Amino acid sequence: MSDPDGISLDYLLVADGADAVGGKLYLLGGGWDRLMVPQLPGPPAVPFAVALGINVPWNLTNRKIGFSVDVLDADGGEVGQLAGGEFEVARPPGLRAGTSQRFQITVPAQPQFNAEGRFVIQCSVDGEVLGHTAIEVTAAQSGGA
Repeated sequence: MSDPDGISLDYLLVADGADAVGGKLYLLGGGWDRLMVPQLPGPPAVPFAVALGINVPWNLTNRKIGFSVDVLDADGGEVGQLAGGEFEVARPPGLRAGTSQRFQITVPAQPQFNAEGRFVIQCSVDGEVLGHTAIEVTAAQSGGA
């Protein structure tokens, strides 16, 4: 059970495309866990998207919060950072005291994969890992001779 006074990850999904607009998540072809790339080493043929929803409790609103979205290999080695920086969730007028809010972000991704295998997409806030999802990367079969 997560700490009600702490930041928590509501969702982390991979998708063909995603956008977060006006408090809504628009997702196209989401929730998959297998990715075929044309060749290895190399990136996917087209970028995919990573969608995140981070719950920010009342007591942590109106302040800057550091975050990163990283791709790691099966051994925990960093493949690359998809996004990083700071966000701030402000309390809108009229919000009931104690109400948490959700920060949503979508990130385009086209990392360079070095080999087939399991890769983890991980979300961290202020240096603490909130959660992750895993994908299995394979290379496309070359035409037979």
